[in-house]
Amino acid sequence: MPDVLYTPVLKGRHGELTALGLIQPATWQHLLPLLEIVPGPEDEAGARQPVRSEIQRTVRKLQPWAGQRLLLDVGLLASDTALRGGFGAIDIAISEAFDLGVRATPVLRLDDGPLARRDAAAAHANLRTGVALRLVGDDLDQDTEDIDDALTAMLAELGIHPSETDLVLDLGGVRGDVAVRGGERIAADVLRGIHAAEEWRNVIVASGAFPPNLAEVQPWVIGGFARYDAALYDRLQQRRRLPRSPVFGDYAVTNPEYITGNFRSSPNLRYAVADRWLVLKGTRSDPRGHEQFYDLCDMVAAHSDFVGADLGKADARIASPRANGQGPGNASTWRTIGTAHHLDYVVRRLTTLGEP
Repeated sequence: MPDVLYTPVLKGRHGELTALGLIQPATWQHLLPLLEIVPGPEDEAGARQPVRSEIQRTVRKLQPWAGQRLLLDVGLLASDTALRGGFGAIDIAISEAFDLGVRATPVLRLDDGPLARRDAAAAHANLRTGVALRLVGDDLDQDTEDIDDALTAMLAELGIHPSETDLVLDLGGVRGDVAVRGGERIAADVLRGIHAAEEWRNVIVASGAFPPNLAEVQPWVIGGFARYDAALYDRLQQRRRLPRSPVFGDYAVTNPEYITGNFRSSPNLRYAVADRWLVLKGTRSDPRGHEQFYDLCDMVAAHSDFVGADLGKADARIASPRANGQGPGNASTWRTIGTAHHLDYVVRRLTTLGEP
């Protein structure tokens, strides 16, 4: 396991999944993604594909991640409904991933039901996956003694040791200095309060600062959103007497909340720099349509904070958006480029500067 790890929390949509195949090889070895399988779109009658079909559709796109480990979360689906032979969504997701050579670790929450827990225990017994325990919302509002008791009880039920467990402290959305200070305090308290914190396979502190939409951004004006998630982690790292240094996690260029529905977006580019994101968008009414993306790239590439084409394929695309006859793409393409840049950039900063 590399000394430096980074856990981006990614929605299992085409843009984010494609980004995993676009990042630099040097980035791969420092990534432990947490991938959320999301429900597919509704048809005209308001129905969705069966859960098993949604899982298979997403997992098939993980082929580029073969040979690597990731954390696989089906919590947005019906994880406690029997789907096949008495097993549920976790069993199907982990089995399908392993069939592709992807070393998937199942993600559990403290309030998951008996089927999800049984699935995770079976996956570990059969495939030695270990487990990831994801604490969210109300979990983190409890006294640290109660949190430690709940974690101990769950691992005892699963028959899994902390050394085989990734603990994810998911602080959710953080925007503003008050949220940063509050989240940093919660994470530090939990780190100090859990028993034998140094024994866990990884302890990940994740939060997200990207807004739910780009309504605050004026067309053709480079706006910026502060990377409060990175600021939270930096404050936490400066804390003294922590039992271990946590892994940095964020939601890349996506808001932590899962937002349903189909939304038509104008061409846009989300570009991480040291303390913020540069965000630029066109308009839906522009007759150039998606070709506005070329000009967005030109503007970001000319910005003083542009990292340079050598960072990775995403930055090379931004530097030369018309090269090799490549088209402007669509919303999925734009999300892919922003996400891939984010992953390459954060890993470079963590491995060279020790901060995200």
